[in-house]
Amino acid sequence: MVMSQTENRHILIVEDDEDTAEVVSTLLNEAGYQTIAVDRGDLALYQIASSSPDLVLLDLNLPDIHGLEVLKQVRSQSFLPMIVLSGYGRERDKVIALEAGADDYMAKPFSPEELVARVAALLRRIDWTPQPETKLVVRQLELDIPRRQAFIRNQRLHLTPIEYGLLVTIMRKAGQVVTHDELLRVVWGEQYEGDYSVLRVNISRLRQKIEQNPRHPTYIVTVPGQGYRMPTNSRF
Repeated sequence: MVMSQTENRHILIVEDDEDTAEVVSTLLNEAGYQTIAVDRGDLALYQIASSSPDLVLLDLNLPDIHGLEVLKQVRSQSFLPMIVLSGYGRERDKVIALEAGADDYMAKPFSPEELVARVAALLRRIDWTPQPETKLVVRQLELDIPRRQAFIRNQRLHLTPIEYGLLVTIMRKAGQVVTHDELLRVVWGEQYEGDYSVLRVNISRLRQKIEQNPRHPTYIVTVPGQGYRMPTNSRF
């Protein structure tokens, strides 16, 4: 029997509420994914180190280690795709999680269909390679597309799948304005249109990695009310 692409994907669910963990696991199993659930942060870190899941769904309120600390520890050494599932629905809580390194944030209760769609969308970011380019160069910024590697001033950049997707999309349209909704649609999926906080936080993280002065960016420039633009020369 030939396995589908989803059947090859292993998802770690980190959730201390047994009912929620069971619901999420059932949803993903029905969508074709393989899942394992743990209820503590130390077990999550062990599973990530030992079994290398393809994606992690992470609750914040864990009984031993706060989910944000788990997130920060993982992000310090890995760009493993991670989606936070939280009972906190405030915008500020979402921004804090994104700034800590989450690729996405969903507040409970969530739509089952949306959860599966967001998992699929984030995993597609790992596999997606635009064609037919093999290299993109804008001033001192360079993307080696077949290898999915980025360099600034000949120094390797360590990007998450989302950050890489943003950079590819903006570089492909260097000199043009790429709108907020276009970036959300291309990098995350159509269901994210209008979710500007997830875009804003990831652009900020990307600027921290490529700009000499992130407060005065020269590679990813904000076009107020529209989106972002990458100037093709430093005098813009």
